[in-house]
Amino acid sequence: MVAVALHGSLGLLPMQSSDADEVEWHWRQSETKLALCKGDLVIWQLVADPQEAKAYFHPLASLDGEVLTNLKPADHPWHRGLWWSWKYINGLNYWEENPKTGKSQGVTELTALEFTPRDDFSATAKLSISYHPPGQASVMTELRTILVTKPDRDGRYRIDWNSSFTAGNAPVDLGRTPLEHEPDGKNYGGYAGLSLRLVPHDDAWSIRTSDGPSDFADAHGKAFRWVDFSIAGPGIAVCDHPKNLRYPSPWYLHNKKPMNYFSPAFLFNEPLMLQAGQSVAFNYRVLVHSNPMTADQIDADWRAFASGVTP
Repeated sequence: MVAVALHGSLGLLPMQSSDADEVEWHWRQSETKLALCKGDLVIWQLVADPQEAKAYFHPLASLDGEVLTNLKPADHPWHRGLWWSWKYINGLNYWEENPKTGKSQGVTELTALEFTPRDDFSATAKLSISYHPPGQASVMTELRTILVTKPDRDGRYRIDWNSSFTAGNAPVDLGRTPLEHEPDGKNYGGYAGLSLRLVPHDDAWSIRTSDGPSDFADAHGKAFRWVDFSIAGPGIAVCDHPKNLRYPSPWYLHNKKPMNYFSPAFLFNEPLMLQAGQSVAFNYRVLVHSNPMTADQIDADWRAFASGVTP
């Protein structure tokens, strides 16, 4: 049973903007979903359904409604827009899912959920999650707090994501597919954690990093403060916080159709062992921009995030 706290009535929650020149925004909310809408357009939606195991954002869209995220594509149906998934916990796979059952070897269980939409069109979500083998006790828990800022006049909104993980009464081994040069390694090894799957687009996605524009093959596995995927107008940047473990994180990047994917993969170079009762927290900012941003503008947003400033 999942404990659910909802602030506001279920269903359509209209909230008139205080700015007369703006269109009316409104919330769409249920026990498992919270969406910010602009007229008939869904700008962003957070889905936290115990039946789907892993909570996720989809769609993430520009303010004119162009959807940027990809949900459950045929090549990797366990990819869910913007989401978090471990690869291996104590050797058990929590990432891939059985195509018939939709379940992973390891269980990612949502145990509590709280949505708080606000009149200014920002929102907070709090999730409690248990990780455990099927039918067994939890080996690790997560407290996840997500703040989504209101869209600004430049067509930007931010998702500030904090996940704090605590090992149970025994050590926890957080692993990933080994890298190609390691024993049993693969050329696709290294991924785990916060992940973003983008829609294929007629215009190729371009990659920019905190070190400058880059081809994905050159940037893959390298460490950056932030990485941005953009098309002609909109895009999504992910910012790594300086207090995160192994900052600046190596990035897992794939930018070849049909798979446009990126992740700050802090396990890329090596696994992580948590001792019994030990905690580790990760903070990221996901910056969704409806219009082109310069590298200096993205870097300014990263600096604000790093210093604790919320627009």
